[in-house]
Amino acid sequence: MRLLALTSGYPLLGAQAQSVWEPLSLPQSEQLRWQPLPDPPRTAGVQWKRLPLATEESSSIVWQPLEEDKDTLIATPQKRPQSIAEAERLLDSIEPSPDDYYPLLRLGPAVPTANQVDELQGAQLSFFQMAPMAGGGDAGGTGNQNYVGRIDLGVNDKLQVSGFYSEADDPLFSAVKINGQLANPSNFWQSYGGGAQVELVSARTWKLAVGGSLEGWNVGSGGALGAGQVSQFGSPNIFNDSGQRVYTSNVVGSLAFPLSWQASKTVELTFTPGASFLPATQGAGQGGAGQFYGTNITVAAGAAWKPSSQVTLFGSGLLPLGPGSNSFNSNLEFQKVPILTGGLNYALNPRIGLEAALTNGFGGTPATAVLALPSANQLMYTARMVWNPQAADTPQLNFTNRSRSLTLGGVSVNTALVPPASVINVWANADDKGNLFGQVGWSASNDFQFILFDAGAFQQVSPITPLVSTYANNGGFNQRFGGKAVFLQQLRGAPLTASGAITLGRNYDASSFQGYLFAETIGTWEANEHLAFNLNPKLAWSGVDTPFGIGVSANLQLGGSFQLIPEVNAVATDVGSSNGTLSLRWLPRPTTAVDIYVSNAAGVYDMGQLLKNDSARVGAKFTIQL
Repeated sequence: MRLLALTSGYPLLGAQAQSVWEPLSLPQSEQLRWQPLPDPPRTAGVQWKRLPLATEESSSIVWQPLEEDKDTLIATPQKRPQSIAEAERLLDSIEPSPDDYYPLLRLGPAVPTANQVDELQGAQLSFFQMAPMAGGGDAGGTGNQNYVGRIDLGVNDKLQVSGFYSEADDPLFSAVKINGQLANPSNFWQSYGGGAQVELVSARTWKLAVGGSLEGWNVGSGGALGAGQVSQFGSPNIFNDSGQRVYTSNVVGSLAFPLSWQASKTVELTFTPGASFLPATQGAGQGGAGQFYGTNITVAAGAAWKPSSQVTLFGSGLLPLGPGSNSFNSNLEFQKVPILTGGLNYALNPRIGLEAALTNGFGGTPATAVLALPSANQLMYTARMVWNPQAADTPQLNFTNRSRSLTLGGVSVNTALVPPASVINVWANADDKGNLFGQVGWSASNDFQFILFDAGAFQQVSPITPLVSTYANNGGFNQRFGGKAVFLQQLRGAPLTASGAITLGRNYDASSFQGYLFAETIGTWEANEHLAFNLNPKLAWSGVDTPFGIGVSANLQLGGSFQLIPEVNAVATDVGSSNGTLSLRWLPRPTTAVDIYVSNAAGVYDMGQLLKNDSARVGAKFTIQL
């Protein structure tokens, strides 16, 4: 990290201050702190350049990088920062350097490394989902999804503490034989707990740590979809022949001893022996105890290759040695299988990372990460988002009023831009047939927006199709969350602005309770200061169908306060579902919009953009940034 110090000892403000700003060189893990310092010693390895004292005639300073060390700043006579806030804005305008990016804490959920969040990095939050590549299996729907959230906090340079939560509530992937009959029992896993990792030894190229976790693990089988959710069908459990639901609250834990070696500048190798302590039976006192996973001693190894500061390729394997097991098949035969993971982590900037991987592991917490998908050892995908709140960000764009208005999005076709870091974006929508939707987004970075709350209900959608009856039925409450990431920026010299967005969620109506994944890519080209075009491929992946379409729209500036926005969604999988929208937008200011529109889309909300309504809807959408 870069840090500037006022080496003269004079106050920062004041017309007569004779001050020289000079650099301090800090380790990668250090974070920004401002303080007045005396003249520093000429420490070996740090390049210090003596500068003449500023005079009233040459009291301004320009900061620029040295060729020898891009993290070291020198001052030349131009303009001196007049406050700490000005100096912080100066650093925020500097592109992140390779040393601002952090190493991976884990090579997939099952294999921790010896890397840790330290006190100055502060925290790392990650959110991810795992699901089978083969879709919903015998259970149908979008598959057996496991949703996981985790936070790692640096207490000091040696101690990291963590908290985590995961939940999976889908029926078993494969039908299993119970009493000679095939059945598809409901399955519920809910894990929560805390952990810690302590660095034991740190040498120049290798580190050794010890970590552990203590967790609660609620396991339900049969009779219900999840905690408090009544099953649509009677299903037996996998532990005994009582025909009733078995539900047990377990205390579980894990140990790990990761050893990481920096084999070269770009390659890190990790070896991690450990243990996972899980119950060997379930169902005692509920119809009879049946076999479950039990304790496993494990050995694991992996590698991370970082060809650039933003890209890391990784792979790992975990081998359970017993005495327990970590998988069972459709015959309810328990066995030991290796857990293999391979993936790619792409950092938009040091603050935001996106990760995609293939694995056969299904557990999301330290104790359950040893487990494969219940009832099948299947290849799965995992998508993970990593957020380092205190890390360096991409410099903020110099938005024009026109460009800033495009961060407000469209109606049924999205735009690629996101609001600046720390800005909250809120919109609400209603139409004459009763649709009611709203969204709250928050920009965690200049290149990433969290979609914190995305919810509403459809009304009077026709014609009635399987997609409509499952996801857009009358009054069914839909709730979703997700994120939007920007990969290219026209204002930074790219030919266009390009981004991608994903939301996850379900229809909570009792007749459905089904979920889907909505994914879209967006390209926005600002042709000139009055005209912009958007190209918006999108799909809704569900267990019923996977509609795919391409949205196309234009944004035409009409004077200073109005925009005309025509939109078309061409649905490739069902041409009859293609739809169009025409909106007149009023901008009282660049961060506030009121849209009045007419549309034959089922709604402006995710799946609704890929469904056509028999009759036109007239609606309004209000958007504001705070």
